[in-house]
Amino acid sequence: MPCQRQCPKERLVQTALKLFASRGYHNTSIEDILKESDCTRGALYYYFSSKEELGYAAIDEWLRAVVEQGAGSHLSTNEHPIDRLIRALDDLPSVVKVGTEDVITSGIAARMGAVHEGFRQRMERVTEALTEQVEEMVRAGVTGGQIRRGVDPDQVAHMFVTMGMGIQYVSQLMRREAIWEDAQRWLKEYLNSLRK
Repeated sequence: MPCQRQCPKERLVQTALKLFASRGYHNTSIEDILKESDCTRGALYYYFSSKEELGYAAIDEWLRAVVEQGAGSHLSTNEHPIDRLIRALDDLPSVVKVGTEDVITSGIAARMGAVHEGFRQRMERVTEALTEQVEEMVRAGVTGGQIRRGVDPDQVAHMFVTMGMGIQYVSQLMRREAIWEDAQRWLKEYLNSLRK
């Protein structure tokens, strides 16, 4: 049991997440994680049976942080539905703070989902849940008279989530903020046009 006290599970997960985000899953070794976390191999294998299992824990931690601190945190407020979407949109390119680290960007989903089918499936389930949440929020906004009649909640949700996923790929592949800023400005104008 001294391994647990000396090296908390959270430290291993946060270190793995940080390294997976900066180096990629395949370019990060168990040794890299152990060195960076200052943990022992015994501690790592006490909590995780494999690097893959640690990868799942890292994804789960990133998703939790996005929901609690990042873009997803705005969707459950009591603000006008359009304001919630705009606030979530504003937070999409931002850094999500995990533990004491400020280096985990939204690009982690694109990086890890592209290299492992299990990681992709886990992120797909979360993306589907997010899409359903946005659809329901927009539907309630139409029913409640906050959003114009005739707006299709499914289309708005699909566009919103697609834009959110797109920023991950643009940030990883092109590193051109102007593309995101233009898309963000257009989507905000569109969302505001739905307001009643």
